[in-house]
Amino acid sequence: MSRSQSRLAASVPGRLRIRQGAVDPAQLRHWQAELATWPEVQSTRLNPEARSLIVQYHVAQCEQAEMESRVLTLCNGPQDMQAHASRPSEAVTTQAPRPAKRAHRAAWRRRANRGAKIAAMVALPVSIALVYAGNKRLHAATGWLFVAALSVHLAIHRRNVFH
Repeated sequence: MSRSQSRLAASVPGRLRIRQGAVDPAQLRHWQAELATWPEVQSTRLNPEARSLIVQYHVAQCEQAEMESRVLTLCNGPQDMQAHASRPSEAVTTQAPRPAKRAHRAAWRRRANRGAKIAAMVALPVSIALVYAGNKRLHAATGWLFVAALSVHLAIHRRNVFH
């Protein structure tokens, strides 16, 4: 396994997650044992399915940037520190920029899905209430509105629903 395949996946003061690119649980266990010897580390938790190691540490004993740099040095060696030296917490929490078209599409899907969920949550109880009121025409219309909203939601999440 190449040491450069490991990275900080998330970092907040007092907690960070190390994610390993290749499947090598032995390497994660080695890091877990090494980190457990550090006095500022409260606990470590290994998640082999996600190929990650969660480290909780005392912020009063070690600042977030210092802990990130020490963990990166442990996992990747000192050669990768120059890439993360300027602002390590920003490098961890920001995502790689996506192409503008893809980001626009994702934002549009979120808005469409939110509208579909709201329409479905409103249309179904209104449709049921209209049954009791005896208004068949509006009951059918709001029922079709619910089916349309549900269809939009399922179309947006088709990969997860039919997985």
